[in-house]
Amino acid sequence: MVYRLILGYRGEAYAGWQRQPQVATVQQTVEEAVAKLVRRDVSIVGAGRTDAGVHARAQAAHLDLSTEIPLRALVHGSNHLLPEDIRIVAAGRMPRGFHARKHASGKLYRYRLSRARVLSPLDALFVVGADRNLNVDAIGRALHDLVGRHDFSAFALAGGSHRDPHREIFLATLSEDGERLNMSFEGDGFLRGMVRSLVGTLLEVGLGRRSTSAFGALLEGGARGEAGPTAPARGLTLERVDYPPEWQPSEEYDSRYRGGHPAGSAGSPMVD
Repeated sequence: MVYRLILGYRGEAYAGWQRQPQVATVQQTVEEAVAKLVRRDVSIVGAGRTDAGVHARAQAAHLDLSTEIPLRALVHGSNHLLPEDIRIVAAGRMPRGFHARKHASGKLYRYRLSRARVLSPLDALFVVGADRNLNVDAIGRALHDLVGRHDFSAFALAGGSHRDPHREIFLATLSEDGERLNMSFEGDGFLRGMVRSLVGTLLEVGLGRRSTSAFGALLEGGARGEAGPTAPARGLTLERVDYPPEWQPSEEYDSRYRGGHPAGSAGSPMVD
């Protein structure tokens, strides 16, 4: 039986999603918890590799178990064994052959910034301070140029497993809420470090250090050194992973839904 898990986690204590030797990762932590629950070794495959320090509201993953387990028991039994900064929020039974990474049709990332003179300690784990003089109109114009299929070589960190640097961006927006700025990126996939590199370069545009036309030129390819710095990991959250209709669960238990309303849905901020 193939199960899809939806996970939320705070990334500050982990060296990213993917299992690595001698460091704590989200994948390893979840595999160990589920293995204790089902009393056998398990392999859990994520929809993507969030980098060290990056958060997730709804990371998707799959595992294959030889015996069935009630979905509610899988969610709450695993959470009882997980540290408080990782939670399985939903589980579903999937069609045979489902693969969390290969069958994903899109992902939504959001980067959170604040122009507050003093950043609240309640925000500090999830929000990055930004210059109060940012030109948000210039950033908005540059974001508009992102939509479409481009060569993102200039925004990819070394060490990624990608062979083709081309990705399609469906939506790229900047929203303002008082001192808070949210940059959202939705696309068919993202290279290692791509969103944080985009944010670092867009901030240069907002500060007048790079023109929108120069930013657009980077979308035709180039070396990583031609783009701006990589923005801090703590501002980035994987909000959602999408799948086509043929790869939806036949049955799902979602602990986020109470009374028909999602608690902590992808559209709401991790911290208010």
